[in-house]
Amino acid sequence: MLERIRGVNLSGWFIPEPWVMPSLFAATGASNDAELQQALGATVYNEHIRQHYETFISEDDFRRMAAVGLNAVRLPVPWYAFGSQGDAEVHIPVVDYIDRAFEWSEKYHMMVLLDLATVPGGQGDSNDPAAALHAAADWHSSTNGRHIALSTLERLAARYGSSDVLLGIELLDSPIMSVRKNLFSMTEGIPSHYLRNFYRDAYELLRAYMAPDKLVVFSASGHPDAWKHFMRGKQYDGVCMDIHLYHYRDANAQDITSPHGLSRAIARNRRLIDEGRHAGFPVIVGEWSGAAVFSNASVTPEGRAAYERVFIANQMASFAKARGWFFQTWKTERRIAAWDARVALGTLERAMLD
Repeated sequence: MLERIRGVNLSGWFIPEPWVMPSLFAATGASNDAELQQALGATVYNEHIRQHYETFISEDDFRRMAAVGLNAVRLPVPWYAFGSQGDAEVHIPVVDYIDRAFEWSEKYHMMVLLDLATVPGGQGDSNDPAAALHAAADWHSSTNGRHIALSTLERLAARYGSSDVLLGIELLDSPIMSVRKNLFSMTEGIPSHYLRNFYRDAYELLRAYMAPDKLVVFSASGHPDAWKHFMRGKQYDGVCMDIHLYHYRDANAQDITSPHGLSRAIARNRRLIDEGRHAGFPVIVGEWSGAAVFSNASVTPEGRAAYERVFIANQMASFAKARGWFFQTWKTERRIAAWDARVALGTLERAMLD
């Protein structure tokens, strides 16, 4: 087990996203993977996607990650990781490419956290504004969504559970959880009791294939203080909470060009990590970035880069009480400075990652 996780997400590899790989979506009108397949048709889509799987991440990426001091990857995988053929969609398996990630991780002394990032019907994304059109979380209402998610997790554990480079498995990415707004109403999302029961059932399935030193990770869903007394019995080993920390929009948006804005962002990081730890769990920061608000229109590109560097360094320091972190993400096609680790972390001294 790693003493300190210093990792990156490999977003956009198995679940295409237009902000990571815009050329894949060009001239299609699609904004997500499902719309892309609908726009291209299953045959053309799978030709494109197979080429993408083959080329987007290579062994050289793992070599470079290790060279800059990273020791882990968080690998988002879809519910159709083992392939799927339905009336509306056809998906080719991605497990051969996951195998490559494990082989390369072993070669370069890195660890892998597998993350079940999509489920049938959608889990939503607790990182997004509640009003976002893609925030729908209908997985708990789908006929066999729960069964498919558990089956995929079990098959992943059966295939990779004994690997020396498996850090653990994350049960869902960042589902929107329904929480109480007031005495009479709840927010939209997946009921908390549904998530809790799912996590418990998934834990039992995974532990049949995974030793206690492999992590079973669940998402805080934006509410780390809501998980007190959860999975606290002696039968639960290696359970870890994942908290995602972003500061670029909505109530959490911070102008990092002001000392007050920067200090507020860093204080929020520490507070949420403390809430997770006080709930009784080790915490990992599964996603974070250098993205923030620049309200001063006169900031030059060089000045922006300097502010982001300071912001990133301060965030790393704020993660001191967590087990570690995964930057979002390793690479983007257009090298987006605040999100692409090759740019954002590439100029940091090796000691800052330790």
